[in-house]
Amino acid sequence: MQKNLFRLSLIATVALAVGPLLAPRARALTGNLWETNTKQILIFGPTTATSPGTFFSNLSNPKGIVFDGLGHVFVADAGQNAILKFNTFDAAETIFASALSSPIGLAFDQAGNLYEGDAGTGTIFKFSPDGTTKTSFATGLGAPSGLAFDSNGNLFAADFNGGSITKIAPDGTKTTFATGLGFPASLAFDSSGNLFESDSNTGTIFKFAPDGTKSTFATGLSRPYGIATDDADNLYVGDNNSGQTLKYTPAGVQSTIFANNFNNPQFLAIQPSAHQVLNISTRGFVGTGQHVLIGGFIIGGNGPVGTTVVIRAIGPSLSAFGITDALADPILEVHDASGAIVATNDNWGDAPAPTNVTNVSLQPTDPHEAALQLVLHGGAYTAIVSGSGGTSGTAVVEVYNLP
Repeated sequence: MQKNLFRLSLIATVALAVGPLLAPRARALTGNLWETNTKQILIFGPTTATSPGTFFSNLSNPKGIVFDGLGHVFVADAGQNAILKFNTFDAAETIFASALSSPIGLAFDQAGNLYEGDAGTGTIFKFSPDGTTKTSFATGLGAPSGLAFDSNGNLFAADFNGGSITKIAPDGTKTTFATGLGFPASLAFDSSGNLFESDSNTGTIFKFAPDGTKSTFATGLSRPYGIATDDADNLYVGDNNSGQTLKYTPAGVQSTIFANNFNNPQFLAIQPSAHQVLNISTRGFVGTGQHVLIGGFIIGGNGPVGTTVVIRAIGPSLSAFGITDALADPILEVHDASGAIVATNDNWGDAPAPTNVTNVSLQPTDPHEAALQLVLHGGAYTAIVSGSGGTSGTAVVEVYNLP
């Protein structure tokens, strides 16, 4: 019976009275909880007992919802067999992908590719960031629903009909992560790498440690579908049958965000803050040994898709500005907060894709200057400029944020 109920909710729009939920269009603020609900997208504030606002209505059967962290929210509409893309600031809608079969789960990888669980075909499709390229990433699943990436780029898929969770490596290799589940609907990771699963048939939220050890996190629910975690590792649950949107602390303490007899929560997502860095530039003398030029910068935001930046080390072209001791051949290294090298370059024209600078206006004018185009996520970074062959001279290190 549970399988039939979920199948009906995938394919047909449930006709419910939703008047009590309607509110003026909500402001799309970072940190808010977003929820697909019957024909609507609702927004909740981060506090409990808060009535939702309506972001968008008149959808067919919205399911999975995900943010790119660049000002857009994507929704899988199983009734339209399409993925819809909205601007978070004005709710402008476009069709990102169509001709799907009961699309349910959505997830972004760090490169900005969007993955979709196609429940009607048992396939996970991969879409390029601009939506123009669609490929089959994994096949042979029963009815893939919730999707989630771990920190190593592995995709986890809840197989609703198969009662299992499948782990898919970046190269597409499939392994079974968990079995014996009761119609798993949605997945979410916390900051420690624990995976949470909404077991809709048993009304349970299970927690899986990174090594696969399973424990019970919450019980007594009534058909939990969507789950999502915030930066503080609070877990949010859309309990479809009871009409409740709930919040659990990391210790498992439950509170109610919203409850209504007409409520029909589906899938959930927390709106991230957008990644961004302001353009910065530093000029200094590059010596030898440890006397290098260092430019530190911070990327803000916590969305799944990073922001694109161009980092340049300029030397020879400074002579046009009257610099008589310009560094003849700068080398650029970019390090993350742990000190690990993200990427390095000597001559900008030799940088391989995807680190080569494709923005023509930001390509250095001298072939001996260095430059990298990188997709970076939130965190602190360091750009280090040294001279090839232990040379010294004056150089400029620059960081540009691309739209």
